Amino acid sequence: MDFRGAHIISVSQFKKDDIEKVFAVADSMEPYANRKRITKALDGAILGNMFFEPSTRTRFSFGCAFNLLGGHVERLPV
Repeated sequence: MDFRGAHIISVSQFKKDDIEKVFAVADSMEPYANRKRITKALDGAILGNMFFEPSTRTRFSFGCAFNLLGGHVERLPV
């Protein structure tokens, strides 16, 4: 199943193979999450971060995740 653009309403819409594929991808990403491997998947990408409500933790975690993938974050004043 191609998950791009899919709206997930219920787990019952997936076959067992689909769910196993999601877990397999998650397992393959674990070394990146634990910083044992490095990826530059977003090298050259720029994220314009706009928060209308004060949310330091969310803003910081989004920025850190984007930076870890090789992207650059610009904070846009609102």
